[in-house]
Amino acid sequence: MIDLNNPKTFSHLDPKNVYESTEMFVDQLEQIKDEYYSVEFYSPEYKKIKNIVICGMGGSAYGAHIALSLFTNELKVPLVLNSDYHLPGFVDENTLVMLTSYSGTTEEVLSCAEEAKIKNAKMTGFSTGGKLGEILKEKYPGFTFNPKFNPSGQPRLGTGYMVLATLILLNRLGVISISLEELNYAIEEVKSNQEEIKQAAQDLSKKLMNSIPLVFASEHLIGNAHIIRNQFNETSKSFAYYEDIPELNHHLMEGLKNPENKNLSVLFVNSDLYSEKIKKRIELTKDVISKNGIPYFEYKAIGDTKLSQTLNVLSFGGYLTLYLAVLYGQDPSLIPWVDYFKEKLK
Repeated sequence: MIDLNNPKTFSHLDPKNVYESTEMFVDQLEQIKDEYYSVEFYSPEYKKIKNIVICGMGGSAYGAHIALSLFTNELKVPLVLNSDYHLPGFVDENTLVMLTSYSGTTEEVLSCAEEAKIKNAKMTGFSTGGKLGEILKEKYPGFTFNPKFNPSGQPRLGTGYMVLATLILLNRLGVISISLEELNYAIEEVKSNQEEIKQAAQDLSKKLMNSIPLVFASEHLIGNAHIIRNQFNETSKSFAYYEDIPELNHHLMEGLKNPENKNLSVLFVNSDLYSEKIKKRIELTKDVISKNGIPYFEYKAIGDTKLSQTLNVLSFGGYLTLYLAVLYGQDPSLIPWVDYFKEKLK
Protein backbone atom coordinates (compact mmCIF):
# COMPACT_ATOMS: atom_id res chain seq x y z
CA MET A 1 0.00 0.00 0.00
CA ILE A 2 1.33 3.43 -0.95
CA ASP A 3 2.04 5.78 1.93
CA LEU A 4 2.94 9.25 0.64
CA ASN A 5 4.81 9.89 3.89
CA ASN A 6 7.09 6.95 3.17
CA PRO A 7 8.87 7.13 -0.21
CA LYS A 8 9.96 3.50 0.15
CA THR A 9 6.36 2.46 -0.48
CA PHE A 10 6.42 4.02 -3.95
CA SER A 11 10.08 3.52 -4.87
CA HIS A 12 8.99 0.99 -7.51
CA LEU A 13 7.28 3.88 -9.35
CA ASP A 14 10.30 6.14 -8.97
CA PRO A 15 13.41 4.25 -10.18
CA LYS A 16 15.20 7.49 -11.15
CA ASN A 17 14.61 9.05 -7.73
CA VAL A 18 12.50 12.05 -8.64
CA TYR A 19 11.58 12.22 -4.96
CA GLU A 20 15.18 12.85 -3.97
CA SER A 21 15.58 15.54 -6.64
CA THR A 22 12.42 17.22 -5.31
CA GLU A 23 13.82 17.02 -1.78
CA MET A 24 17.02 18.71 -2.99
CA PHE A 25 15.35 21.86 -4.29
CA VAL A 26 16.91 23.93 -1.51
CA ASP A 27 20.32 22.32 -2.11
CA GLN A 28 20.08 23.39 -5.76
CA LEU A 29 19.33 26.96 -4.72
CA GLU A 30 22.21 27.04 -2.28
CA GLN A 31 24.66 25.61 -4.80
CA ILE A 32 23.90 28.29 -7.39
CA LYS A 33 23.93 31.03 -4.74
CA ASP A 34 27.26 29.93 -3.26
CA GLU A 35 28.97 29.42 -6.60
CA TYR A 36 27.70 32.35 -8.65
CA TYR A 37 26.02 35.09 -6.61
CA SER A 38 29.18 37.19 -6.28
CA VAL A 39 30.76 36.41 -9.67
CA GLU A 40 31.16 39.35 -12.05
CA PHE A 41 30.11 37.98 -15.44
CA TYR A 42 29.94 41.07 -17.58
CA SER A 43 32.07 43.84 -19.00
CA PRO A 44 30.67 47.41 -18.67
CA GLU A 45 28.98 47.48 -22.08
CA TYR A 46 26.74 44.59 -21.03
CA LYS A 47 25.18 46.86 -18.44
CA LYS A 48 24.12 49.38 -21.09
CA ILE A 49 21.65 47.06 -22.81
CA LYS A 50 18.23 48.38 -23.83
CA ASN A 51 16.28 45.13 -23.68
CA ILE A 52 16.65 41.45 -22.78
CA VAL A 53 15.38 38.34 -24.54
CA ILE A 54 15.52 35.10 -22.55
CA CYS A 55 15.48 32.03 -24.78
CA GLY A 56 14.34 28.80 -23.13
CA MET A 57 11.90 25.95 -23.47
CA GLY A 58 9.89 24.03 -20.88
CA GLY A 59 11.66 23.71 -17.55
CA SER A 60 14.64 25.67 -18.83
CA ALA A 61 12.39 28.74 -19.11
CA TYR A 62 11.14 28.56 -15.53
CA GLY A 63 13.51 31.31 -14.40
CA ALA A 64 12.17 33.69 -17.02
CA HIS A 65 8.58 33.07 -15.96
CA ILE A 66 9.51 33.76 -12.34
CA ALA A 67 11.48 36.91 -13.19
CA LEU A 68 8.62 38.32 -15.26
CA SER A 69 6.05 37.98 -12.49
CA LEU A 70 8.21 38.45 -9.38
CA PHE A 71 10.01 41.56 -10.66
CA THR A 72 7.48 42.97 -13.10
CA ASN A 73 7.36 46.31 -11.25
CA GLU A 74 11.13 46.52 -10.81
CA LEU A 75 12.60 45.53 -14.16
CA LYS A 76 14.94 48.28 -15.36
CA VAL A 77 14.63 47.34 -19.06
CA PRO A 78 12.02 45.41 -21.10
CA LEU A 79 12.35 41.65 -20.72
CA VAL A 80 10.81 39.16 -23.15
CA LEU A 81 10.62 35.37 -22.93
CA ASN A 82 11.21 33.74 -26.30
CA SER A 83 10.28 30.05 -26.61
CA ASP A 84 10.85 29.64 -30.33
CA TYR A 85 13.47 28.97 -33.00
CA HIS A 86 13.69 32.63 -34.01
CA LEU A 87 14.45 35.85 -32.17
CA PRO A 88 12.05 38.82 -32.18
CA GLY A 89 12.66 41.37 -34.92
CA PHE A 90 13.78 44.11 -32.52
CA VAL A 91 16.90 42.22 -31.42
CA ASP A 92 20.08 44.15 -32.27
CA GLU A 93 23.47 45.06 -30.82
CA ASN A 94 21.73 46.72 -27.85
CA THR A 95 19.90 43.51 -26.89
CA LEU A 96 21.09 40.93 -24.39
CA VAL A 97 20.09 37.42 -25.47
CA MET A 98 20.12 35.10 -22.47
CA LEU A 99 20.30 31.44 -23.51
CA THR A 100 18.98 29.01 -20.92
CA SER A 101 19.10 25.26 -21.49
CA TYR A 102 19.67 22.72 -18.74
CA SER A 103 21.09 20.15 -21.15
CA GLY A 104 22.75 22.67 -23.43
CA THR A 105 21.30 20.83 -26.42
CA THR A 106 17.84 22.41 -26.82
CA GLU A 107 17.52 23.01 -30.56
CA GLU A 108 15.31 26.10 -30.34
CA VAL A 109 17.78 27.78 -27.98
CA LEU A 110 20.76 26.88 -30.17
CA SER A 111 18.95 28.28 -33.20
CA CYS A 112 18.47 31.57 -31.33
CA ALA A 113 22.17 31.58 -30.45
CA GLU A 114 23.09 31.50 -34.14
CA GLU A 115 20.64 34.31 -34.92
CA ALA A 116 22.02 36.36 -32.02
CA LYS A 117 25.50 36.11 -33.54
CA ILE A 118 24.20 37.32 -36.90
CA LYS A 119 22.41 40.24 -35.26
CA ASN A 120 25.53 41.08 -33.24
CA ALA A 121 23.52 40.90 -30.03
CA LYS A 122 25.21 40.51 -26.68
CA MET A 123 24.88 36.98 -25.32
CA THR A 124 24.97 35.23 -21.99
CA GLY A 125 23.48 32.08 -20.54
CA PHE A 126 24.01 28.91 -18.59
CA SER A 127 23.67 25.15 -18.91
CA THR A 128 25.21 21.93 -17.62
CA GLY A 129 27.27 21.69 -20.80
CA GLY A 130 26.39 20.50 -24.30
CA LYS A 131 26.62 22.73 -27.37
CA LEU A 132 25.45 25.78 -25.44
CA GLY A 133 28.28 25.29 -22.96
CA GLU A 134 30.73 25.26 -25.87
CA ILE A 135 29.25 28.46 -27.33
CA LEU A 136 29.51 30.29 -24.01
CA LYS A 137 33.13 29.24 -23.60
CA GLU A 138 33.99 30.82 -26.97
CA LYS A 139 33.80 34.42 -25.76
CA TYR A 140 30.48 34.97 -24.00
CA PRO A 141 29.91 35.53 -20.26
CA GLY A 142 27.89 32.90 -18.45
CA PHE A 143 28.56 29.57 -16.84
CA THR A 144 28.06 25.83 -16.82
CA PHE A 145 27.16 24.14 -13.56
CA ASN A 146 27.39 20.63 -12.13
CA PRO A 147 23.84 19.40 -11.31
CA LYS A 148 24.99 17.31 -8.36
CA PHE A 149 21.71 17.82 -6.50
CA ASN A 150 19.49 16.39 -9.23
CA PRO A 151 20.00 12.62 -8.98
CA SER A 152 17.05 11.93 -11.30
CA GLY A 153 19.01 13.44 -14.19
CA GLN A 154 15.79 14.98 -15.51
CA PRO A 155 16.25 18.64 -16.56
CA ARG A 156 12.80 19.68 -15.32
CA LEU A 157 13.74 18.47 -11.82
CA GLY A 158 16.51 21.06 -11.72
CA THR A 159 14.02 23.80 -10.88
CA GLY A 160 16.20 25.41 -8.24
CA TYR A 161 19.12 25.58 -10.64
CA MET A 162 17.21 27.09 -13.56
CA VAL A 163 15.26 29.65 -11.56
CA LEU A 164 18.03 30.99 -9.39
CA ALA A 165 20.64 31.00 -12.17
CA THR A 166 18.34 33.26 -14.21
CA LEU A 167 17.71 35.60 -11.29
CA ILE A 168 21.40 35.80 -10.38
CA LEU A 169 22.43 36.72 -13.92
CA LEU A 170 19.76 39.43 -14.04
CA ASN A 171 20.85 40.61 -10.60
CA ARG A 172 24.48 40.91 -11.66
CA LEU A 173 23.37 43.03 -14.61
CA GLY A 174 21.49 45.37 -12.29
CA VAL A 175 18.22 44.65 -14.08
CA ILE A 176 16.71 43.38 -10.82
CA SER A 177 17.93 43.69 -7.25
CA ILE A 178 18.29 40.78 -4.84
CA SER A 179 20.56 41.24 -1.82
CA LEU A 180 22.46 38.27 -0.47
CA GLU A 181 20.72 38.80 2.86
CA GLU A 182 17.29 38.65 1.20
CA LEU A 183 18.22 35.54 -0.74
CA ASN A 184 19.60 33.74 2.30
CA TYR A 185 16.46 34.60 4.26
CA ALA A 186 14.16 33.31 1.52
CA ILE A 187 16.05 30.03 1.18
CA GLU A 188 16.06 29.52 4.93
CA GLU A 189 12.29 30.10 5.06
CA VAL A 190 11.70 27.36 2.49
CA LYS A 191 14.00 25.00 4.34
CA SER A 192 12.32 25.60 7.70
CA ASN A 193 8.83 25.05 6.24
CA GLN A 194 9.57 21.94 4.19
CA GLU A 195 7.53 19.53 6.27
CA GLU A 196 4.51 21.84 6.16
CA ILE A 197 4.94 22.15 2.39
CA LYS A 198 5.05 18.38 1.95
CA GLN A 199 1.97 17.80 4.10
CA ALA A 200 -0.05 20.40 2.20
CA ALA A 201 1.08 18.84 -1.10
CA GLN A 202 0.04 15.37 0.04
CA ASP A 203 -3.39 16.56 1.17
CA LEU A 204 -4.08 18.49 -2.03
CA SER A 205 -2.85 15.73 -4.34
CA LYS A 206 -5.55 13.44 -2.98
CA LYS A 207 -8.21 16.11 -3.50
CA LEU A 208 -7.13 16.89 -7.07
CA MET A 209 -6.92 13.28 -8.18
CA ASN A 210 -9.27 12.31 -11.05
CA SER A 211 -10.04 15.90 -12.01
CA ILE A 212 -8.60 18.46 -14.39
CA PRO A 213 -6.86 21.09 -12.25
CA LEU A 214 -7.13 24.77 -13.12
CA VAL A 215 -4.40 26.76 -11.39
CA PHE A 216 -5.26 30.38 -10.58
CA ALA A 217 -2.71 32.87 -9.28
CA SER A 218 -1.90 36.57 -9.45
CA GLU A 219 0.82 39.21 -9.30
CA HIS A 220 4.17 37.82 -8.12
CA LEU A 221 2.99 34.18 -8.25
CA ILE A 222 1.79 34.03 -11.87
CA GLY A 223 5.08 32.47 -12.93
CA ASN A 224 4.56 29.77 -10.32
CA ALA A 225 1.15 28.94 -11.79
CA HIS A 226 2.72 28.40 -15.21
CA ILE A 227 5.33 26.09 -13.69
CA ILE A 228 2.80 24.04 -11.71
CA ARG A 229 0.76 23.59 -14.91
CA ASN A 230 3.84 22.22 -16.68
CA GLN A 231 4.61 19.93 -13.75
CA PHE A 232 1.07 18.55 -13.77
CA ASN A 233 1.61 17.73 -17.45
CA GLU A 234 5.07 16.19 -17.30
CA THR A 235 5.33 14.78 -13.79
CA SER A 236 1.72 13.81 -13.01
CA LYS A 237 0.79 12.95 -16.62
CA SER A 238 -2.32 15.04 -16.03
CA PHE A 239 -3.98 17.63 -18.22
CA ALA A 240 -4.02 21.02 -16.49
CA TYR A 241 -4.54 24.70 -17.23
CA TYR A 242 -3.49 27.95 -15.60
CA GLU A 243 -4.72 31.52 -15.74
CA ASP A 244 -4.06 34.74 -13.87
CA ILE A 245 -6.30 37.08 -11.95
CA PRO A 246 -7.54 39.65 -12.97
CA GLU A 247 -7.37 38.49 -16.62
CA LEU A 248 -9.51 35.39 -16.07
CA ASN A 249 -12.29 37.52 -14.55
CA HIS A 250 -12.90 39.01 -17.98
CA HIS A 251 -13.64 35.77 -19.81
CA LEU A 252 -12.95 32.42 -18.14
CA MET A 253 -15.83 32.50 -15.67
CA GLU A 254 -18.34 32.42 -18.55
CA GLY A 255 -16.66 29.27 -19.89
CA LEU A 256 -17.42 27.22 -16.78
CA LYS A 257 -20.97 26.33 -17.80
CA ASN A 258 -20.43 23.88 -20.63
CA PRO A 259 -20.08 21.03 -21.21
CA GLU A 260 -22.17 19.87 -18.28
CA ASN A 261 -20.09 16.76 -17.67
CA LYS A 262 -16.86 18.68 -17.09
CA ASN A 263 -14.61 17.31 -14.37
CA LEU A 264 -12.74 20.37 -13.16
CA SER A 265 -11.22 21.51 -9.91
CA VAL A 266 -9.58 24.84 -9.15
CA LEU A 267 -6.38 25.39 -7.19
CA PHE A 268 -5.98 28.96 -5.96
CA VAL A 269 -2.37 29.89 -5.25
CA ASN A 270 -3.05 32.62 -2.71
CA SER A 271 -0.89 35.12 -0.85
CA ASP A 272 -1.16 37.58 2.01
CA LEU A 273 1.09 39.84 -0.07
CA TYR A 274 -1.37 40.25 -2.93
CA SER A 275 -2.81 43.75 -3.33
CA GLU A 276 -6.17 44.45 -1.73
CA LYS A 277 -7.92 44.59 -5.11
CA ILE A 278 -6.62 41.15 -6.02
CA LYS A 279 -7.62 39.72 -2.64
CA LYS A 280 -11.17 40.92 -3.23
CA ARG A 281 -11.17 39.49 -6.77
CA ILE A 282 -10.02 36.10 -5.48
CA GLU A 283 -12.87 35.89 -2.99
CA LEU A 284 -15.41 36.87 -5.66
CA THR A 285 -13.88 34.35 -8.06
CA LYS A 286 -14.29 31.63 -5.44
CA ASP A 287 -17.96 32.59 -5.20
CA VAL A 288 -18.43 32.24 -8.98
CA ILE A 289 -16.56 28.92 -9.05
CA SER A 290 -18.72 27.59 -6.23
CA LYS A 291 -21.96 28.72 -7.89
CA ASN A 292 -20.90 26.77 -11.00
CA GLY A 293 -20.62 23.60 -8.93
CA ILE A 294 -16.85 23.29 -9.30
CA PRO A 295 -14.78 22.36 -6.23
CA TYR A 296 -11.91 24.64 -5.36
CA PHE A 297 -8.92 24.34 -3.07
CA GLU A 298 -6.29 26.76 -1.90
CA TYR A 299 -2.61 26.82 -1.17
CA LYS A 300 -1.48 29.95 0.66
CA ALA A 301 2.15 30.78 0.01
CA ILE A 302 4.32 30.80 3.12
CA GLY A 303 6.90 33.55 3.55
CA ASP A 304 7.47 37.11 4.68
CA THR A 305 8.69 38.36 1.30
CA LYS A 306 7.60 37.89 -2.30
CA LEU A 307 10.85 36.05 -3.03
CA SER A 308 10.28 33.73 -0.07
CA GLN A 309 6.75 32.99 -1.23
CA THR A 310 7.89 32.34 -4.79
CA LEU A 311 10.47 29.79 -3.66
CA ASN A 312 7.94 28.27 -1.26
CA VAL A 313 5.42 27.69 -4.06
CA LEU A 314 8.14 26.25 -6.31
CA SER A 315 8.87 23.65 -3.65
CA PHE A 316 5.16 22.99 -3.09
CA GLY A 317 4.47 22.49 -6.80
CA GLY A 318 7.27 19.97 -7.10
CA TYR A 319 5.89 17.84 -4.27
CA LEU A 320 2.24 18.26 -5.29
CA THR A 321 2.75 16.97 -8.82
CA LEU A 322 5.09 14.19 -7.70
CA TYR A 323 2.53 12.89 -5.20
CA LEU A 324 -0.23 13.08 -7.81
CA ALA A 325 1.90 11.01 -10.19
CA VAL A 326 2.31 8.39 -7.49
CA LEU A 327 -1.44 8.31 -6.82
CA TYR A 328 -2.00 7.75 -10.55
CA GLY A 329 0.54 4.92 -10.50
CA GLN A 330 2.87 6.79 -12.85
CA ASP A 331 6.65 6.93 -13.02
CA PRO A 332 7.17 10.70 -12.53
CA SER A 333 10.46 10.69 -14.43
CA LEU A 334 9.17 9.38 -17.75
CA ILE A 335 7.97 11.64 -20.56
CA PRO A 336 7.26 9.03 -23.24
CA TRP A 337 5.27 11.23 -25.63
CA VAL A 338 7.78 14.07 -25.49
CA ASP A 339 10.57 11.57 -26.14
CA TYR A 340 8.57 9.99 -28.99
CA PHE A 341 7.96 13.38 -30.54
CA LYS A 342 11.63 14.41 -30.35
CA GLU A 343 12.73 11.14 -31.86
CA LYS A 344 10.32 11.47 -34.78
CA LEU A 345 11.34 15.10 -35.26
CA LYS A 346 14.92 14.03 -35.92
